[in-house]
Amino acid sequence: MNKSRIEWTEVTWNPVTGCTPISPGCENCYARRMATRLRGRCGYQKDEPFRVTMHPEGSGNKWLNMV
Repeated sequence: MNKSRIEWTEVTWNPVTGCTPISPGCENCYARRMATRLRGRCGYQKDEPFRVTMHPEGSGNKWLNMV
């Protein structure tokens, strides 16, 4: 989980990162560029930063099953 600057929360958690490109429009994907920039950090894989990856480490939060 990451500290957040969002005023109504303290932390954020992305349970899934990455994507599987499906169209030519994916060439303009901002998330792919961000994953490449953060390669090897912030939960992004070093070898394939945009590979679909589950991040279950946040699943222990007490609020998660109450949404």
